[in-house]
Order: sequence, then C-alpha cells, then structure tokens
Amino acid sequence: MDRINECLMEYKGWCEKLGITTVSDVNKLIRDGKTSWLINISEIWQEQKISEIAKTIKDNISKKKIILISGPSSSGKTSFATRLQLHLKVLGINAVSISLDNYYIEKQYIPLDEDGKPDLEALEAIDYKRFNKNVEELIEGKKTLIPTYDFGKACIVKENPLSLKPDEVIIVEGIHGLNDKLTSDVPDENKYKIYCSALTALSMDDGTRIKSRTTRLIRRLIRDFNFRNSSYQYTFELWPSVERGAEKNIFPYTDNADIIFNSSLLYELCVYKNPLTELFMDAEGDTVNAAIIAQLSSLVNNFRSIEKIYTPPSSIIREFVGISRP
Repeated sequence: MDRINECLMEYKGWCEKLGITTVSDVNKLIRDGKTSWLINISEIWQEQKISEIAKTIKDNISKKKIILISGPSSSGKTSFATRLQLHLKVLGINAVSISLDNYYIEKQYIPLDEDGKPDLEALEAIDYKRFNKNVEELIEGKKTLIPTYDFGKACIVKENPLSLKPDEVIIVEGIHGLNDKLTSDVPDENKYKIYCSALTALSMDDGTRIKSRTTRLIRRLIRDFNFRNSSYQYTFELWPSVERGAEKNIFPYTDNADIIFNSSLLYELCVYKNPLTELFMDAEGDTVNAAIIAQLSSLVNNFRSIEKIYTPPSSIIREFVGISRP
C-alpha cells in the first residue's frame, strides 16, 4: 500500500499546485469558462504518466517482455492498456495482447464460491500452468499456441500460433496480473507489473475526502447501463461480490506492482452527473437502495455538469459514458 499512498500523495501535491483540491475549485473553473482548460490539464497529466511508463518499458525491452496490468472493477484497466499500446507504438514497440479470459478451465472443474456458484474470479478457474508455458515460450523466441475460449460452449474452441519479435512485448490485463502464482515460472526480470486504480484527490468543501471506491461504483453503474443493458439495481446487487473478489484476488498483491497508474481525472464526476441522475430518475420508490442512491446523488449534485461530448475520444471516461457524436 506504500506505493499507492506515494502515488496519491504525488497526485494531491500536483492538484495543490494547480489550486484544485475541492469541489468548489472545480466548479469555479467551470463557472469562469475554463472547462476546456480543466479537461486538457487533467488529460495531459495522465498522458504524461502513460508516456513515462512506456519509456521505462522501452528502456528495458531486452528483458521486460510481459506487461501485467491489474486493478479493481472500473479502475480503467482496459482503456489504460489501449492507451499504453499506442504510446509504445509511438516508441517503435509493438504490443501483443493476451486475454486471461481464454485460459478458463472447463466449467465442471471451476471451483465454487461460498454460495456454491462457479467462482470465475478465482485464480484456480484459470489454466495458469498453460499460461506460464505460453509466456515462457514467447519470451524465449519460440512459437506457441494461444487458446481461444468460447463462453457459450464453456471450452477452448481453437488455438492460434503466436511468436514474439525483438521489438514486441506482451500485454496482459486481468485481475490476477499481480499474483506471482499466475506467472510463477517466468523470471521477475522479464515482468513489468502495473496496478491501476482511481485514486481520487478531491475533497468535499467540508474536507470530507471523496473515496476512490465511490468513484469506481459510479463508473460501474454508468458503464453497466450503457454497455451491458444492466439496471442500477443489478449493479448494486452485484457490487458487494465484486468488491469481495477484489479484496481476495487483487488488493493483497498491490505491493507486487512496479508502478501505480492513477486513472482518476479532476473533472470526471462533472461528466457523470447527468448520466447518473438519469439512471436514478425512476428510483423514487426504491426503498432497498434509497440510502446509497441518496449518497451518490448528493455527491454528483455538488458538481457543475460537463456534457460527455467535451471529453477527448481517448479519455478513460469514454470507457464508462461511451462515445457521443454531434
């Protein structure tokens, strides 16, 4: 956790230099017509951090051949991995993506959780021995067979040959990326581990800190509705299990990370205000979720709104609100 605190302290220090530490500071910039500046300065800070990571990978490309990215739900892992690939490409490095989803074992062998249901988030649900073998062969310059898993049939349906060139690296994004057991046969000198999270630096005007977990929940609610046709009720129902999975499979391994990437943006809650308000529009009679709805609504209502169309197409925010066109 020390690395996470260091990352957060660096981010907070940068925000303090900008004079943006509270909700009122954000709202004042928007009120003063500086919305574009707020968006640009937030995105440039993040791009600079990705650029630094890409440069580190390039400087060690002879050894650091597998880039492992992990983080809790709605931390922005997918967008970060995509943007990192682009930054590496600019530096002349090709990144080959391997999905851990293709390494699931057959359904009948997947371990069960405490409710007796298949635990798809358990490391043991993945054929990590085969994954180790594939990665080892790639690093050694050999051709290997990468599986393709069909979730409908719950089995591997084909295998595709893959080899790694000297100017190529492997990017693996998944919840088990920091667990040494996933890559136990791969030497540490060949791995570069990145932990991704939304380390919110802003505070409410009364000094109350906005929790990163809260930001991730808001992201998840909006993304599930936009891309998974899921109601907010379903996301709320699922969220405790998702967080328990993170407590078990992600958070214990954060100290294994070589670097922490912060996906938080100073203006993002302004963008989430309208979508979240719309999501809760018919929630008046929902007594089960009334408390959490009131909490989240109160939070975003403190911010002035920014329409999602003003967010850059490459922004991590787009992973949650989608792409809008004029």
